[in-house]
Amino acid sequence: MMKKIVLRLVYGSLFAIPLMMVTFALARASSPAQESEPADEGQDCLLCHPAFQEAWEDGAHSKAASNPVFLQTWEEQGKPGDCLVCHTTNYDPVTGTFLSEGLDCVSCHNPVPENHPMEPMPADRSARLCGSCHAETYFEWQVSGHRERGLECVGCHDAHGTRLKADSSQMLCASCHRDRASNFAHSEHSQQGLACSDCHLGKLEGGGIQGHARKDHSFFVSLSTCNSCHAFQMHDPVAVHPEHPTPEPPLDPMGAVETLSVVKEQEPVSPVGFATLAGLIGLAFGVVLAPWLERWHRRNDPGDVE
Repeated sequence: MMKKIVLRLVYGSLFAIPLMMVTFALARASSPAQESEPADEGQDCLLCHPAFQEAWEDGAHSKAASNPVFLQTWEEQGKPGDCLVCHTTNYDPVTGTFLSEGLDCVSCHNPVPENHPMEPMPADRSARLCGSCHAETYFEWQVSGHRERGLECVGCHDAHGTRLKADSSQMLCASCHRDRASNFAHSEHSQQGLACSDCHLGKLEGGGIQGHARKDHSFFVSLSTCNSCHAFQMHDPVAVHPEHPTPEPPLDPMGAVETLSVVKEQEPVSPVGFATLAGLIGLAFGVVLAPWLERWHRRNDPGDVE
């Protein structure tokens, strides 16, 4: 009896092992970008990440070198190469060449692993990377309460589409500052149509000429901001502000997760899983056919005696 069981397992292995090898080879061959190209030769990210690709195409990063405002200012200044460091990908000041116009995927996802997508792409989400181009905004953010509480650029801005992670700035502020936003909705400022960003992200004087530092990201409310509306109320005897202003609640960066959607990238399926499944199927198939194969073997080998 034991001999028959061992013999059937041997027959099953004869089917399982070749089937596992073929399945493993086919799974590796069919995996997209299994042997990815180096970063300087480009990546077709659209195949696996169509949503991110479409958001990037509509965003400011993809149009960094074709934006009409940039092109006009760049030409007026004599087309300096220094501008291309931030408006193109992998600009080489020595040769004056670059990988692509605008900022593409490898600007933040680099270096590209050789076995991607089996190994995930690195992603630099730090404010430091954003500040390498948005220097003025990065400097303002460093003295802000957001920075003290660990809320970096990608906490509010979508790096792919370069838009806010909410339908409006008011909704984005409310995702962390819930109590303050609720009280503000009943205030005179709100009744006049003002939003948090009108005072806490005031426009900078002379800013935005080259698309940089259009708004103050220190989030401080300056006297000039108040005076833009209350210029004739500075010495008004009527109290402009309530006696007991609403205290600022602790900023919870994770609170934004409750209102913002997070899409997790699917992890690639390992070919080993396919090969294991194929091996089990082959083993079962071989065990089932073992009695017939054993009879065929005996008929063709008369000297085989039990």
